[in-house]
Amino acid sequence: MSLSSEDLKKLTDSLGEIVGETYVSTSIFERIRNGLDVYPYSAEREKLPYAIVLPKTAEEISEILKLANTFPVPVYVRGSGTSLAGASRYKYPGIVVNTHRMDALEFYEDYGYAECEPGCVCYDVMQAFEERGAFLPVAPGSKLIASMGGLVANNTSAHIIDASIGKFSDYILGVQAVLPTGEIIETGTKGLRRPAGTDLTKFFVGGDGLLGIVTRIRIRLVPTFVKAHGYAVYGSLDSLARGVQRMYMEKRPMPLYMEFMEKETAKIGYEIKGMDPPEGSVIFFVATGITQQEADGKLDQIIQSLKKEHPLEIRHISDLEEWEKLWSAREVIGSYIMQKNESQFSSAEIVSNLKDLPECMEEARTFNQGLPLLSQLRLYLFGHIGSLTMHPGVLIPKDWDDAKFKQAVVEKFNRETELNVKYGTCGGEWGQFSHRADFFRKRYGDLGYNLVRQFKAVVDPNNILNRGVFEGNLPTDF
Repeated sequence: MSLSSEDLKKLTDSLGEIVGETYVSTSIFERIRNGLDVYPYSAEREKLPYAIVLPKTAEEISEILKLANTFPVPVYVRGSGTSLAGASRYKYPGIVVNTHRMDALEFYEDYGYAECEPGCVCYDVMQAFEERGAFLPVAPGSKLIASMGGLVANNTSAHIIDASIGKFSDYILGVQAVLPTGEIIETGTKGLRRPAGTDLTKFFVGGDGLLGIVTRIRIRLVPTFVKAHGYAVYGSLDSLARGVQRMYMEKRPMPLYMEFMEKETAKIGYEIKGMDPPEGSVIFFVATGITQQEADGKLDQIIQSLKKEHPLEIRHISDLEEWEKLWSAREVIGSYIMQKNESQFSSAEIVSNLKDLPECMEEARTFNQGLPLLSQLRLYLFGHIGSLTMHPGVLIPKDWDDAKFKQAVVEKFNRETELNVKYGTCGGEWGQFSHRADFFRKRYGDLGYNLVRQFKAVVDPNNILNRGVFEGNLPTDF
């Protein structure tokens, strides 16, 4: 139900009293900009936010949520809008809390942790950690713009292999969060040992933004590593997958990163970086250690397993300039594909179990076959193979209308759901609701889905916070 013009004025005036008029906007430009995600169909006027508000403190967010409950209108949280699971395109008009002004970063090295606010940009935090000899345990391809709040809400590890050092949540000692009804809560510990038993931090880190707005994040300072870099080229994706499978089965030390690109996809990144195209599908990996000798030794062990599947080429890379060119050819390959073709790139997240990795790789390679719209398009394939994750994607032509754009997105998520259910897995990067609500129901059943519904109802009785994300947000719902 839409607000009347009188109620809308009351709402915006009240928001201005909380954060200052300068930090409240009802301009059509800001409402569109803050109500879109990465998917290439147009905004719908009747579903645009009423107002965009940029708070500075947890206390201001608390007052915003209390205000929203009195109207009541939904509140949506926005960082950088880079989510690939559809959470940044809102199903109902409401208030958007944009966290960009909440960008404080403080180090407490005598305690062994740092604290940052949700609007901090990942790359800035990463750089600040590195300057202090610490390693930020998250590495998204969107690090130059991704917000820390969004990374925490999804509990993503991105390029980092979970089996190597764990998920981002393993390094978060606690958070400050504002509940949907406006109360402010602190979780976790100031010690370096995570709490045993019930830890309220787990409700917010990886909570898909459903249970509260995280306003402060306490991150353990992990000493940085010495790294060793490796590279291999395989004549087939099957042999590449079997090489990774061997690495696990032979219990090699897990690399920190292990990425791959199918041959034709790799050619695009190599061409942009001014390198000769590879002869096959490529794999990049990074081992770590306290000393260079330890890192090199771990890399050798990984190579021993990968060699058994007969790569066309495999070697250490000691030249850091060469490594940076190779790594950058993969790290932002989605952007390079769009740059070369001037179309919108859209990829899925397929995660295999270890036993069926070669079979799952083949299904990722043929991901779009048999689909009415996506089968018309060329498939590109890359991913975080060390985490058994593949990203099959397509370029959606600019001349498609909104109806075709939306149908393409539906086809993609339906096929993604089918494969992740088949292999008993789930996405490890992008969050589990919004465009993936149907997957959650199929993967965990109505019992699992309703448990989350009940959790949310307890802390958010008016369903104020991020309304529509939990219920699902596929374009057919628009």
